[in-house]
This record gives sequence, C-alpha cells and structure tokens, in this order.
Amino acid sequence: MAPGSVDINVLPGKEAGLFRQLVKQYETKQYKKGLKTADAILKRFSEHGETLAMKGLLQNCLGHKEVALDLVKRGVKNNLRSHVCWHVFGLIQQSDENFDEAMKCYKNALRIDRENLTILRDLSVLQIQMRDLPGFLETRQTLLELKATNRQNWLAFAVAHHLNGNHDVAVKVLDSYGATMDEEAAAHEPYETSEVLLYKAQILEEGGQAEEALAAIDAAVGKRLLKDRLGVLTGRARLLTKLGRTEEAEGVYWELLGINPENHQYHAGLRTALGLDTPDAQLTAEQRQRLSDIYARLQRKFPKSTAAKRIPLDFLTGEDFKTAIGAYVRPYLVRGVPSLFSDLRPLLADPAKSAALDALFEGLEASLVEGRGLPPLETASPASAMAPSTTGPPSPEDNPLVWVRLFRAQVANVAGRSREALAAVDACLADCPGLPDALTVRAGVLARAGNLAGAAEAADAARRADLADRFVNCAAVAAMFAAGRCADAEETAALFTREGEHTNNLYDMQATWYEVAAGRAYLARGDHGKALKRFLKVVSHFKEFRDDQFDFHNYCLRKHTLRAYMDLLRFEDELYSHPAYAEGAYGAIETYIQLHEAATKAAAAKAEAANGASAEDAKKARQKARKEEQRRAKEAAAAAAAEQEAAKKDGKPAAKGKKDPDPDGVQLAAAADPLGEAAALVQRLTQCAGDRLQTQALAAEVQLLRGRLLLALQAVQRAERLAGPGDASVHLLEAAAAFVAAASPAGAGHDAAAAVHALLSRRLSVSQAAESWREACAAEFPLSNLFSPSSLADGVAALSIK
Repeated sequence: MAPGSVDINVLPGKEAGLFRQLVKQYETKQYKKGLKTADAILKRFSEHGETLAMKGLLQNCLGHKEVALDLVKRGVKNNLRSHVCWHVFGLIQQSDENFDEAMKCYKNALRIDRENLTILRDLSVLQIQMRDLPGFLETRQTLLELKATNRQNWLAFAVAHHLNGNHDVAVKVLDSYGATMDEEAAAHEPYETSEVLLYKAQILEEGGQAEEALAAIDAAVGKRLLKDRLGVLTGRARLLTKLGRTEEAEGVYWELLGINPENHQYHAGLRTALGLDTPDAQLTAEQRQRLSDIYARLQRKFPKSTAAKRIPLDFLTGEDFKTAIGAYVRPYLVRGVPSLFSDLRPLLADPAKSAALDALFEGLEASLVEGRGLPPLETASPASAMAPSTTGPPSPEDNPLVWVRLFRAQVANVAGRSREALAAVDACLADCPGLPDALTVRAGVLARAGNLAGAAEAADAARRADLADRFVNCAAVAAMFAAGRCADAEETAALFTREGEHTNNLYDMQATWYEVAAGRAYLARGDHGKALKRFLKVVSHFKEFRDDQFDFHNYCLRKHTLRAYMDLLRFEDELYSHPAYAEGAYGAIETYIQLHEAATKAAAAKAEAANGASAEDAKKARQKARKEEQRRAKEAAAAAAAEQEAAKKDGKPAAKGKKDPDPDGVQLAAAADPLGEAAALVQRLTQCAGDRLQTQALAAEVQLLRGRLLLALQAVQRAERLAGPGDASVHLLEAAAAFVAAASPAGAGHDAAAAVHALLSRRLSVSQAAESWREACAAEFPLSNLFSPSSLADGVAALSIK
C-alpha cells in the first residue's frame, strides 16, 4: 500500500462499532434493522467488502437471493483476504444448496483464519450432511484441539471415529470424555450420562466386542447410571444371545415380554435365544412342539395378548392349525373387525393353510345360514375367549355372517375369482346395505377385474356411507384417479383439507400416495405438465427429508442423544430406496420420456411441413400458434380472476402461503432436455434402488434414447440378473439394445455397439426374424426413428457384418 493511502477494508472506530452491531443484529434475526446499519456504513465506505457481504447475507434472509448474491460477490472481490467474506459466501451457497461450493468457501475462509470455531462448526455440519466422513473427522479433531473443554467436541469426535469405522478409537475418546466427568456432574445430568454410556456399549458391540459391551452395561447398571430400562434390557438380551448365553437371554426376553407382549421383536428374540429361529416351513416336529408349549405358556400368562395368539398360526400345521385358527377368528367375527383379512392374508401363501381357511369359513357360513350360529369349539383355551355368539344379533353389522362372507370375498378376490368375490360381497350388502367396509371391498374386486369406473362408483358409495371416515375418503380418491376422474378425485380429497388450501394442504401433509395416483391419472390423459408436477412433488418431499438432517447435527450432540442420531444417519443413507420415492421417480421418468418422444415427433412434423410449405404458409402458422398461446393465457387469467371473485362472494378465506407460479406444470413440461432430467433421476435410482427391476428397465430405456449404449447394456445385464433369463421384458430390452447398436452409424461408438451385440449373441439367436424385433421395439418406443423399416435394413446389414 502506498504511503498516505487509505485501506478501504479497515473501518474507523465509529463504523467498526456499527459493524459489530450489524453482526449482532444478524445473529438476533433483526434483518431490517441490520440493513439500515449496513447502509449507514456503506454511505461512507461504499466498497467495504465485509459490510457488503453482511448486507448480502441479510438480503438473502429476507428472500432477495439475486441481490444477495451480487452483494456478496462484490464483497469477496473487494476483500479476498477476509474470512468473513468467504464465510458469508459459503452461507449463501449453502442456502442455495450448492454444498460443494459452500465447502470450498469455508475452506478458503479457514486458510485465512485457521482457528475460527464458527467456520469450523459450519464446515463440519456440511461435511456430515454430505457424508464426507474423512473430512468430518479431520474438522472435528481440529475443533477438539482448539477447545477441549467443550463436551460436544468430545462427543462429535467419537461419532466421527465411529462413522469412519474406528471403533476402538471412538471408545477411547468416550473413556477420555468420561474421565473428565466427576460423580457430581454425572448426578446433575443423569440422562445425558446414561445415553453416553449406552452409546459406548453400542460402539463396542458394532466393533465385534460383545463381551466388553455387556460388561460395560452391567458395570453401569451396578452404579445405577443407566436410565433407559428398555434400552438396557434389549441390549443385554441381544448381547447375551450373541455370546451364546441363551438361558440368561431367555430370561431377559421373558422380562421384556412382561413389559410389552405385543412387540414382535421380543418374540423373535426369544425364538432366537431358544435356537428356534429356523424359518417356519423348515421347522421339525420337535421344534414345532416346543414352540407350541412356549406359546401356550404365553397365552396363559398374557391372555389379552393378540401377538401370543397370532404368531402360532405361522408355525402350526395340520389339525393344530385348524384348531388354533378356529379359535382365533371368532372374536373378530363376533365383534365385526374388518382388518381380519389383512391380518391373515400372509397365511394364504401356504396352500395347506389356505385350504384350511376356505374349509373353515365355508363351514362357518353354512352354520350361520342355517341359523345354528357359530359351531362350538373342539377345545377351550385362553385363545378362544370371546363374547357368546347369538343367532339373533341386535343389528345387521353385528351379524357374524356378514363378516364371514366379507372375508371369503376378499380371499376369492386375491385368488382371482372375481365373480365369486362379487357374489359374496353382494350377499353382504343384501344383509347390511350401505356397509362401508363391504362397499370398499366391492370396489377392490371391480378394480382387480378391470372395471375401474364401477370401482370408483363403489368406492364413492362407501365414502358417502360414512362421511367422517378419512380412510374411506382416501380409498374413494384413489379409485377415482384410477378411473380417470381427476376433477372428482380432487374435489373429494378437498373435503378433508382446510377450506381454500386444498393443494397446499395436501403438499404440507406429504401425501405421496395422492400425488402418485394423481400423476398416474394425468399421465394417462396425456397432461404431462400436471403429471410431472405431482410426481416431482414426491421427489421434493424426500429432498426435504434429506435436508431435515441439518436440524439435528448439532441438536443431537447438545442433547447427547447419540444412539438416536446414529439411527437417523443410517435411515437417511437409505432414504432414496423407499418405495414411495421410487414410485414418484418412476412416474417422472416415464413422463420425461413421453415429453422427449412428443418433441421428437413434433420436430419431425415441423421439418416435414417446412420442406413442403412456402414462406407465407410458415408465417401464417407462426401467427396462428402465437394467437393460440395468447388465447390460452387470457383464459387462464380469466379463470383465476373468476376463482378469486367467487371466493370473495362465498366469504372463503384466501389461501395462505406463497402462490405457486406454475400450478399446472407448464414450465416443467417445457424442459429443454427431458432426457437429461430423466437421466438425473435414473442415476439416483440406480444408486439407491438398483435392486428393483423397474429401475433397470427405465434406466435401459433412457440410456437407449440418449444413445449411451454401454450404460444401456449395463442396465440390461442388471435387469437380467434381477428377473432371470426367462423374463419377456428383459428379452425386449436386449432386442432393443442390440437393434440400437446395429443401427448406430459406422464409427460411432463401435466398441459399445460390439459389446451390445455380444449380449445379443449370448441371449438371442441372430437368425431370429429381425422384423419381429423391429415390431417389438417399435411398440415399446413408438416415436423413435431407430426402429423404422428404413433403419431396419441398415440394422440387418450391420448384424450380418458383425
């Protein structure tokens, strides 16, 4: 700096005090006051980098993102050596979800101020969010070295080693942390101390040191330091089983069942401790008898336990099963419990048990029709406790015959016997007209038989029979969407939302089933914008679930809930494998494929029209298209105005929240690169849900359309492994991939084409009629010119050469 010159980045005393006030106003969320303070500084020092950056941060908090980014960039440009500017730039990038860029900004800030605790904490949170585990470990170690008196730094350092697989080091860190805690501190924070000790036992167990983990729990129990009784008991039972101390484990599981006899995990643990965890179909007669004796004891000890009566139905066979199932179903039939079929449906997978259920309910129906009531049980046991049956029920819904027939209808429906199922449901409705459960089952039978319109009518009748039942309402909405009645479905769903906020309310409730059903209905109608809007809402929900982690990285360390924190991280790692995400992503990918095919067809038609039309005709066509677009815009504006006016007249409250600028997904459907958008979704699906056949099938289709032959080949091979070589859809994919390779221009991706052709040679005969391939592929990809007859000739020639 030249002598006598002034450094614009150094503020005099008054403005420096204002800057400190500005930082405090940001921390206390006084954003508008902060802007006034920043303007007061910039009035004299208009190019002060740190003030510009802080003003940009305040603007970002107020939602003015473009202005904020410009200000922060100016601030960084004016003061490249300021850790404040780089830190603020990182915060702006993080708010825009540019996490990689944000981490670079934080690291630049740390090069200037290596010991800034705030920047280090922000960087560590971003690293664990992005699962940069080695970087997270390094950052937490730096924080611990800088401030070893902070307990959160010790716990975070242990977590970092645990996540990196360094179990021994993590235990040593927790031991060092425990050495700093005296008895008085432990007594002052008993629950925090208990959580840390149980977390240490978890690390030891996951590190393969079950004996040490059990010893740690027992030592803490002896000192009365553990407050989570269930956590202690489940941990001890699990560890004792791993160590082969089965008698002790059995005793702990009996204690756990005394606390909650309905917990199926405790039942499974007891079976494992007894060495009876063999699959039910592979149990020996002696093992079945042992289990029968155990559950007879459980039924005597816990006579009201449903699990103690239901679980034996899975392993009992022959006459024992018939006796047990007869006793089990009676209370449900007498009380009219609709969920009986859902409870017993897994038993239908066993042909012998399915036949026994058919015989049982056929006999029950015959007895009830003849007026003899339910037949007496062969044996009396606690499992058969039930209200006495009567032949003259006080109301139709209390008639066991209705529920027997309803169960038989559902069994017949699952077996594909639609006529029999429909007859049984109609008999139920004849005895009890308007029964919502029977109408819902009738809708399911009609839907399975392919009568979607009739299913929607039956589901709507069930809804009208009980207007206060949300489940029946949802079933009606789903049936209407399946039948293509989108407007009726949306109006029906709105009955259970806040008035005037139908769309926002369903989005806030994260009703993924609704969005997938609506997307499928709109896609079937060819309304790609609305379909894409619904499918991408599902994708955005899971993005929100992912971002919700930010709220817990520091919170869980502060509250010492480390076991729950580890469960959260592991859940988030498997988040995108959830079926709901897959369904939404599948729908979006299919929509993008259709958009690409429509654009390809439109471009071909336009080119054909351009070749045969004069300049004057082209001008008229453009003017016509422009007028049509203006007309649609006016109609949309008029409809919106009419809706607002109607709402005012009806006195309805205005919808809260930000108005959606693209409610019909028009902008989404106008994507410049639909296949690129689809490929991004495919990439995540193949990483997280690659074990699904539909994932690989869509991946192959997208990559074929993009011309990425090796990626398509990889997807086809994975699909073959998942479905087996006999799957027809996989053969179709193989034929499509081979034909694309054969139709590829000479010299373009020769190696890829050869690799795909090698797959063809292995799975399909080259002598197979190429015309049948073309027809199959053309049916699958109707708008792709790769499968036209002209391309076929080139493909056959290429195949004969190869």
